[in-house]
Amino acid sequence: MDLKVTLTSYTEAEHLKNSLITISQLLVAVPSYPENERPGAARMLTHLLGAVRGDAQRAYTATGEVPFQRAVESLSEAISLTESRDFVQASDRVGRAVSQATTVAQGAWGQLSSNGLV
Repeated sequence: MDLKVTLTSYTEAEHLKNSLITISQLLVAVPSYPENERPGAARMLTHLLGAVRGDAQRAYTATGEVPFQRAVESLSEAISLTESRDFVQASDRVGRAVSQATTVAQGAWGQLSSNGLV
């Protein structure tokens, strides 16, 4: 793999992981909100998930890393589950997306390391 693409893969994966971890924490918190606040929280999280899904799609387009596309699919599922107010399952799908991003980051780190760049 081209080192420029490898570096892009690594930075995109780390950015995506940070965003996904934050979203996961928010999804876990929503069930503790008063019932009348949950619909608004779900709408906000749906928009946030959509933005991060866009980041994952952009990362896939820039790098061709298939795990980024799998993350997009998991985030699409998380959006549907959030709209259905199934926050636990949505958080699970976000966790799957984190796993995909981690896969990319680990592979890229290995490449960068073997080339003496980290």
